[in-house]
Amino acid sequence: MDLTGFRRLNLFSRPTPLQELPRLQKAIECKPRIFMKRDDLTQSGLGGNKNRKLDFVMAEAVSMGSDVIITWAGVQSNHCRQTLAAAKQLGMECHLILGGEEPAAKQGNLLYFTILKANLHFVPGNDDLDKVARDLAEELKKKGRKPYVVPIGASTPLGALGYVESTKEVIEQGAQLGMSFGHAFLATGSAGTQAGAEVEAREKCPSMKIHGVSVSRDAAQQQKSVAEVANGTYALLGIDKTVSPDDIIVHDEYYGGQYAVPTQAGNEAIRLVAETEGILLDPVYTGKAMSGMIDMLRRGRLDDAGAVLFFHTGGYPAIFAFADCFQE
Repeated sequence: MDLTGFRRLNLFSRPTPLQELPRLQKAIECKPRIFMKRDDLTQSGLGGNKNRKLDFVMAEAVSMGSDVIITWAGVQSNHCRQTLAAAKQLGMECHLILGGEEPAAKQGNLLYFTILKANLHFVPGNDDLDKVARDLAEELKKKGRKPYVVPIGASTPLGALGYVESTKEVIEQGAQLGMSFGHAFLATGSAGTQAGAEVEAREKCPSMKIHGVSVSRDAAQQQKSVAEVANGTYALLGIDKTVSPDDIIVHDEYYGGQYAVPTQAGNEAIRLVAETEGILLDPVYTGKAMSGMIDMLRRGRLDDAGAVLFFHTGGYPAIFAFADCFQE
């Protein structure tokens, strides 16, 4: 897919590495080879998948002459961390709307927010964080500022281009090794990562099935969200195609029924990958997604593939806020 017509910031070096995980394969005794796309190594803001999206989305903010960035998410948000870093690199003020109580001690991503001097707005309860962000934008406009609101996860069709690009890299890197991937797994939350991967895979490698492991909602809701962003991405690219929710693969049995609450299986997956490959995952996103892939590999559900892929979408700084989960 040609993305040269879209402005970007080039926040990180491309392509990110593709790494085989032979010791993990041996540990779980599975048939397919296991590979990992290291999008945790995208550099800006300690790395992660949001940098791919922000590369396009923040370029739009610059083109609009914005001088302040506003976004929202959970208290330990990886998206907020990477958005904050990009804003600082661009010399912009950044406001983070965080859903939850302000903790007494700031650990994990919150420590990062504090060091980079973000403007933090804690919103307890079930408030509409999107509305809080947009109300703040209106207040700043009245003061003569030029705010740009980045939606949660930067999961817009423009942001999803980042995972059109990442999946394009995967396909090309696999071809250089003389192989293709029958299945690819990723954590799916705000939908943009899976949507971009779906679009590129369907166009260039339809034999690679994209599996989203939900981190926050049931499969039907997530399938609908991913399909909506994917269809917006097709339209943005000028491609006359659409997908339906039924076309999207989402597994909702691995997130434990609640966002940002670690699961035993997720924590065990984190330990196993760390012990075998020296790679750190996180308890909110990648640990749960990896637990899903490992479970299906162990049960032989992916044996039709010679190789499977895991998108490491980052998030490891959040693990330090969940230290109690990993005490012996």
